[in-house]
Amino acid sequence: MVKKLIINADDYGLCDGASLGILKAHHDGVLTSTTCMMNMPEIEKYLKIAEKYPDLGLGVHLNITVGPALTKNSFTDDQGIFRPRSAYPDCHPQVNQEELYAEWKAQIERFIALTGHKPTHLDSHHHVHLLPEYQSIALKLTREYDLPLRQESYLQTDFEYVRFTEVFYNETVSLQTIQDICHYPDDIFEMMCHPAFVDDYLFHHSAYHIKRTEELALLCDQQTKEMMTSLELIHYGQIKKIK
Repeated sequence: MVKKLIINADDYGLCDGASLGILKAHHDGVLTSTTCMMNMPEIEKYLKIAEKYPDLGLGVHLNITVGPALTKNSFTDDQGIFRPRSAYPDCHPQVNQEELYAEWKAQIERFIALTGHKPTHLDSHHHVHLLPEYQSIALKLTREYDLPLRQESYLQTDFEYVRFTEVFYNETVSLQTIQDICHYPDDIFEMMCHPAFVDDYLFHHSAYHIKRTEELALLCDQQTKEMMTSLELIHYGQIKKIK
């Protein structure tokens, strides 16, 4: 059986540098999928551009840690801007789940309104959907929209299990990293990445910036493409529903 690999770039719509880098990694490289930040100001423009790339899977990057909220909720400051990831401890029992559901649902609905179709899957900025008090809302939305979810353990049992691996962040970006993932034992797995060109917004709003350019170069490298020939590159829209 040929192993399947989803190469997903987070942060589509975050800024010009991130969005253009993702498009290049798909057009000139091995990237198969991205997740869209539906609350960011530039996302409508970049969803329109993505129509030129029908083989690029588009998910929703559920967000409560950067940019303006789509609904009124307690995750924001007085200006309606989401508080940073550091404001959300790994255990946050007082989270307002009704507000979280409403905000994330609004982000999914905006994607559908702008594209005319459902996203391929759901994940989240800074992986907040995997925090214990947030998982139930993420799973509720996957059931409501019949979508797969990025997961570290097998939380969602109605789709084929895709093991998620974060191979680049705070690690060496190298061909060896790519080679290692090609030998993972899983039938289907996701390689998360953050390819980008560094623009002013990215430089000043993300601590992870220069390495994004290294990721972009690696995803477009000819040796990377050759390593991937033994795998089937897919996106989340191509995994099977379990009946």
